[in-house]
Amino acid sequence: MFSSSEQIKRTFAMGLLIGGVFLVCGLILLRQVSSQNERENALYLYDTVNQLRTLLQRQIALDFQTLHGVAISLGHVPEKEILPALKEVNDNNAFLRMGLAGRDGRVDLVDIGGELRRGVNLSGEPFFQEALAGRAALSEVRDNSFGPGAVAYCAVPVHDSDGGIRGVLVAANPADVFLNILGISLFDNRGVSSLIDGSGAYVLRSTAGGTAGGREGDIFHLGSLEDTTREQVLENLQKNQRGVFFYTTEGEKHFAAYEPLGVNNWFLLCTVPAAALSLAPNALWLSVCVIIGLALLLSFFLLWRVRSISNRYRGELERLAFVDPLTGVRNVNRFKMDAAGLVRRNPDMVFAVWYADIKNFKFYNEMFGYEMGDKELVRIAGLLTDCDGPLAICCRVSADKFAGIRPMRSREEFTREFQELCKRIEGDTARLSRAFPLALHVGVYSTDTAQAGEVSFMDMVNRANIALRAAKEGNSAACVFYSEDMRGLALRQLDIESRMEAALKGDQFKLYFQPKVDIQNGNRIHGAEVLARWHDGDRLVPPCDFIPLFERNGFIIQLDRYMFSRACAWLQRRIREGRPTLNIAVNVSRLSLMQDDFLHYYSNTKERYAIPDGLLELECTESLALFDERFREMVLELQKRGFRCSLDDFGAGFSSLNVLKELPIDVLKLDMLFLRKSRDLKRERIVLSNIIAMAQELGINTVAEGVEHAEQVDFLRAKGCNMVQGYAFARPMPEAEFNSLLDKLRGGAMPLAQA
Repeated sequence: MFSSSEQIKRTFAMGLLIGGVFLVCGLILLRQVSSQNERENALYLYDTVNQLRTLLQRQIALDFQTLHGVAISLGHVPEKEILPALKEVNDNNAFLRMGLAGRDGRVDLVDIGGELRRGVNLSGEPFFQEALAGRAALSEVRDNSFGPGAVAYCAVPVHDSDGGIRGVLVAANPADVFLNILGISLFDNRGVSSLIDGSGAYVLRSTAGGTAGGREGDIFHLGSLEDTTREQVLENLQKNQRGVFFYTTEGEKHFAAYEPLGVNNWFLLCTVPAAALSLAPNALWLSVCVIIGLALLLSFFLLWRVRSISNRYRGELERLAFVDPLTGVRNVNRFKMDAAGLVRRNPDMVFAVWYADIKNFKFYNEMFGYEMGDKELVRIAGLLTDCDGPLAICCRVSADKFAGIRPMRSREEFTREFQELCKRIEGDTARLSRAFPLALHVGVYSTDTAQAGEVSFMDMVNRANIALRAAKEGNSAACVFYSEDMRGLALRQLDIESRMEAALKGDQFKLYFQPKVDIQNGNRIHGAEVLARWHDGDRLVPPCDFIPLFERNGFIIQLDRYMFSRACAWLQRRIREGRPTLNIAVNVSRLSLMQDDFLHYYSNTKERYAIPDGLLELECTESLALFDERFREMVLELQKRGFRCSLDDFGAGFSSLNVLKELPIDVLKLDMLFLRKSRDLKRERIVLSNIIAMAQELGINTVAEGVEHAEQVDFLRAKGCNMVQGYAFARPMPEAEFNSLLDKLRGGAMPLAQA
């Protein structure tokens, strides 16, 4: 048997052995945990830097987008109106000052408060030269020459009507715009974000808490840094590559990560103490010491602690990656994963994949501000998620767009439920804005369609979006289900949009003329309406396919001007050839009338072609006269410049007698749909007769369009209508055919078309 002293020695030795084993295990564990922790921390820090970089890039892109919008509007503004226009624009933006620099670099800057800084010379500035070369540019951060703080100048080229560069639009942005983003709280306010350049020097430096920290110094003086690390960081910066490194300051280890910003060779740098990311090394060493006495228990505790920290950070990353920061609902990335899984796990269930946006939300933001708009988005997101369940989820896609998926028993039930939701949304906002109440447009794809088994989930979302476009084309909130016809229409519209520019440059849009016949004076041709027809090779694209689309995407402005110029050229040829002239009516869209240079362009074109007064008539729609208060002044100015003005489609919409009372128009065009859609022809003819009589007493000529039958011509002649336009006499015809018709008639009567 062993003696007590030997027993004590053996026990002590065993304790030392066990303690030594646990110590070695603890050291190995410490090394593994530290390495894993550093890798996870580096990845997490990279993700954080990327999110801040995205915010900075969006801010810079938004500034350039704003300036490009202003630059387009300034392209045709006279010099003397530049500064007042910029003052008005700048009052609605966050720029400290703005100005339009000439090609010589001289600029008068107008402050946000209206104060002028005259004669500033930017000719030697690299950002000015870059913008003058046709590219948007951002200056370095510099001291504010006219006040406290620092600024960065944005610059974009301003083009004139001939496509040349008229000058450069510059705007001073306070450095606080960037500092506010850099100052976003990171890691419980212990992380610090800064902007550096390719040499490592600070462009903008913030401190913990988001305050400015000056622009002096560089990152190589952050703390103790090894030479090899310094060389590697500098090499990465010069190659415009991202990287991560460690340094020690005041005995504390820090992580630092940098990412190229994509602007001015700038990088976003984020630094954070290692203790803010993970357990401090000292705590781990203390754990190793304690492990000698409580080794197993402490080991399990450490493993659990490391796992909980990792899970916490992973949860935070998932929240940033999958949750919409404004509303707190799923973002579109999480929605795609969850919804696709729902469809895959429930192949026998019918789902409705819906895509929605908020009608009038843009006007709501403009009237009540973005803060109120954000609150409304949060409220609407809450209403949508109230309908969620185990098999029903939704998300915010972007801006005022939402998407979702839910089981569907029937399309009627789904439509009824969404209509109830629309009423709740519209009812709550109607108190604030009766003119623009909020409501939902909803497009729906149902998985019970014949093609559902062959369609991926993202294709389902895209097709719901196609149905949303169809819903938005209506005049009120609507819930529209997808059909293959919609997809075909969407593809055709995309095809048309891809070819419209080339078609205009290739003269594929042709003039067609529909005669206006004076039925009170022997059925003679008094004038014609010019209509656009698209000849795409041997195919004629129907106007109903491209005119509404052009009105939505804005291309109608270019088409209107092209048709007007071609009509003027046709009249000029007849005048030069000594042929009889006649009144030509050209359609003008609402978008064209709203352009700042509308009067200038149309008047100059008329003068350039030397068209006498009274031969050109501009046709505007009734809806513009009803809802645009500036229309009356526009009509008076056009008449002063020798144009005749007509009101088109009267009677096709919600006609108002105020139009006849208030507008000094020359011609009133009556849409014969007024009669064709009637359920009581006698009553409608009474109304039409009185409209013609009122127009006569007001000195307004009347033209009935869409007239198809001889008996309609007789009725209109008896009631005093001046002219008729329609298939009763002639369809729209190409230019050559119309010229031949005029030569054939030589002022004689236009015969009725054969039935």
